[in-house]
Amino acid sequence: MWPATLPVGLVVWGAWVLSPPATAALPPDLSMAQMIQMFQDFRARFNRTYQTQEETHERFKVFVQNLARSRDLQASELGTAQYGVTRFSDLTENEFAEKFGLAPPSLPGQLPTGGLSESPLLRKESKSQSCDWRKAGAVTAVKDQGTECKSCWAFATASNIEALWNIHRQLPRNVSVQEIIDCAYQKKGCNGGFVWQGFLSVLNSSGLSGSELYPYVGRNQTCQKHRGRKVTTIDGYEVLPRDEKYLASVVASQGPVTALLNMKVLQSYQKGIIRRPSQACSPNHLDHAVVIVGFGDVKSRRGSWTGSYWIIQNSWGEHWGEKGYFRLNRGSNTCGIAMYAVTAIVKDSGKKTPPPCPGI
Repeated sequence: MWPATLPVGLVVWGAWVLSPPATAALPPDLSMAQMIQMFQDFRARFNRTYQTQEETHERFKVFVQNLARSRDLQASELGTAQYGVTRFSDLTENEFAEKFGLAPPSLPGQLPTGGLSESPLLRKESKSQSCDWRKAGAVTAVKDQGTECKSCWAFATASNIEALWNIHRQLPRNVSVQEIIDCAYQKKGCNGGFVWQGFLSVLNSSGLSGSELYPYVGRNQTCQKHRGRKVTTIDGYEVLPRDEKYLASVVASQGPVTALLNMKVLQSYQKGIIRRPSQACSPNHLDHAVVIVGFGDVKSRRGSWTGSYWIIQNSWGEHWGEKGYFRLNRGSNTCGIAMYAVTAIVKDSGKKTPPPCPGI
């Protein structure tokens, strides 16, 4: 056992020398001292504490493995994304998937038939070159699902409904994510779920309570339908075609939509536009639910990458990515973003015309 009075940097360095990780290659541009300092900075920034020196040693090895993985991601990046240290840098890939991925990953054939819209959602085609519903105040604040509940699907369900109420009813809403978790999957919602099951639950219960009346606790519990009145209903939901031009038109003309994607590269994502080759981010392994809130294009500049992108809201808090958001290449089904796009339907109130989506 290392003496308790030794600085953590010496403990980590000594443990590394005695037991180097077999699968981690040291990034060639970083010295051991630099990596130890980065690890200490990471722990301070994200308030990481470990129970024993052995655990500190193991987490440092994982941290260095993730540094190497970030370097490889950066070398193979086709867009403008930057990878590096994030709040998840002391988790293995398996731990990250276990804590934040849907279980099991979403598979074709699991879409229900009830509740689907009978008519096409897109009533008017939009030719908008860019769109950002955040600028209209339609998108509610980024939430943090925590680490103990695989509730990304419920947060995506709630954010979609909230945005559509802002756009089509001009009424701000903060709905209960916990009610979706509890009532769509009785005592199992924190084990993972599907957005369309969330919409079905809302339809079957004639709406959702507000988040203050039914707050998020981040664990499985019994559906508590007695908790306050229902404040937000939907008129149905629709599974959208796997066509990114069509998706952009729906986003621009109707509002944000939910989508599933492969979240693997998000563990090390810091900022920029993600564009990955399909073999590096399979479009068939869909294990995370998010909300597309807009889209845009990168203007041509000499020597720089140009292309189209989605603006996507995540549920990992404002201190991840681009203040809780990330951008993803648009037009090539990157990471499977177009495979299962689903949205609630909220009809106009009839009193006011919905605002257009502001351009970027």
